[in-house]
Amino acid sequence: MLPVGSSPLARDFFAGRYAQIAAEAFDREGAPYGAADVAFVVGALTFVGRLDDARLAFDAWRLKTDDKDPRTLAASHFFLGLADVRSGDFEGAHRLLVHDARARSRSDDPWISALVFQGLACYRHFTGRYRAAARHALRALRAAHVAQFAYAKMLATDLRGHALVQVGAFRSGISLLEQAKRHAKELGFDKNAYAIDCSIASYSASFVAQPSALQRIEHLVGKRAHDSYSKRTLQTELAIQLALRGRRSEATRELEAAEHDAARQDTRRGKITTLLARLHVARFAHGAAACAELLPQVASLLEVGDVAFRAELLGFEAFVARAQGDLATMARALAALREMTRTHEHYQARAALEQFDDASFVARPFPEDELTPLLHAVVARDLGVLPKLLALGLLGPIPELLGFVPGRRVVVLVHENALLLEDHGDVRLRATPPRWCPTLLRALAGGHASKEALTLRLWGLRSYRPERHDPLIRTTIHRLRTLLHPFGHWIAVKGDGYGATVPIHFVGSPEELDHEVPFIDDELPDAPRAPITMLPAAAAAEETNELLAKVAQLGPCSVRQLSRATGLSQSTVLRGLRELVGARKVIRTGVARATRYQARA
Repeated sequence: MLPVGSSPLARDFFAGRYAQIAAEAFDREGAPYGAADVAFVVGALTFVGRLDDARLAFDAWRLKTDDKDPRTLAASHFFLGLADVRSGDFEGAHRLLVHDARARSRSDDPWISALVFQGLACYRHFTGRYRAAARHALRALRAAHVAQFAYAKMLATDLRGHALVQVGAFRSGISLLEQAKRHAKELGFDKNAYAIDCSIASYSASFVAQPSALQRIEHLVGKRAHDSYSKRTLQTELAIQLALRGRRSEATRELEAAEHDAARQDTRRGKITTLLARLHVARFAHGAAACAELLPQVASLLEVGDVAFRAELLGFEAFVARAQGDLATMARALAALREMTRTHEHYQARAALEQFDDASFVARPFPEDELTPLLHAVVARDLGVLPKLLALGLLGPIPELLGFVPGRRVVVLVHENALLLEDHGDVRLRATPPRWCPTLLRALAGGHASKEALTLRLWGLRSYRPERHDPLIRTTIHRLRTLLHPFGHWIAVKGDGYGATVPIHFVGSPEELDHEVPFIDDELPDAPRAPITMLPAAAAAEETNELLAKVAQLGPCSVRQLSRATGLSQSTVLRGLRELVGARKVIRTGVARATRYQARA
């Protein structure tokens, strides 16, 4: 008989064909599997989330077998214990992975020793003892080399990478994970390589602010996952990343899918993971009050060994307390985080502490973490970080940075020449809007602007004539609604004009928006004109010469200044200036509100 781990079914298991094994070896009637394959049927069932069936298969083998193979026992204990510790059943995991592990690790068979040490490493990792996990994983790797157990080599290298990342050794940890992934591919363990790739993508997204981190997760989520744990981990991380990028609706869909899987599996850790992801989404979609409602649910599920989860929860407790002005609660949360950084070295604790504790914000303990400094700046309301958030596409935190409670609004970013459209965490950026847009939004910001007011504000015309001006006003409002899509309905007809149904805020001085801006470069249709009448050539030339003389008298001047000095409308002045610029009699300098005209020497 082939030794345990050498059968075709075992090779299918190592290759990650878990669903196939469960269907063909366990579910199919009359298809019994051999005693040497019991552990791998058990393992396959745990990886597809059928833990009760896995226990049933193992118990049936124990009851009907007197001479129990040590390898089958070791492998079954490892797979069942791993499922327990992943789900958060630390007591069950301790019984399977830790109890009597020292004696079992001294087995004459290094194949067994490798799995025993790997089980210890997994237990220490999930209970927050990352340095111990790395040491046990190294012992597992040594035993696997002696046994020439390729699958265990891959697992041990993978776990060492995880442990190093958790303590903030990002590059070293990712390097080991990449090594494990290459090893898996070389061995033909493609689905294991996918699971490792999921871990790398999730860690990278936690640290890296570049859009490529999100794109990698989206690509992996689109693939078919071979185990529910990896899929759920990806979905929750994707939800967090989408929320950071102002895509709350998509984040909610990913969360709902992850929550459905967690409910189906009924695992404690699965529920905690999805609740923590929901906290991230709630922060940018509904604010601190919504987060406060979720905190007791998370706290009720935590156990002593949930170090990473507790660090994340403490960070949110500090966030809520800061927002509510509860300094005592905030101080307690920060003190607990400081203690956790001392006892467990977990990067999540340090990141949470640095985000909310001004006193501890010093040099980066791991420079690869790009997100924490940005979020610290958001909490501190440091507007200097706004251009970087815009450039990286991290739109979700911007309303918080600007001091707003999440809601529906239009924000005009004057210095960045951009608009933000916010709808409870769904944030859209409209870069470089037409130059007339801020002026029109400023007119609508009061909630109502009559057509007379719009005609005066946009084109400087004090006389409003419906038959001439209404078509142009309707066209302009239509263009604004198109720009605001899918929130065009926020601009509504109100009485004898139009108004905004949501607040419009200006960040930067709205006084800097010069009224001449809408007229530059024909971005808006020309102002309505009276029926065409031909002026005598002498009269037209006299008007142009008067304008040229006034430019020469004033020196560098704006359209507004010339309009006031000559008594002509701004649109008339602008047309005359264009003619003079074309005739090379006037020089135009600057752009937008800095545009000035002066007579050519």
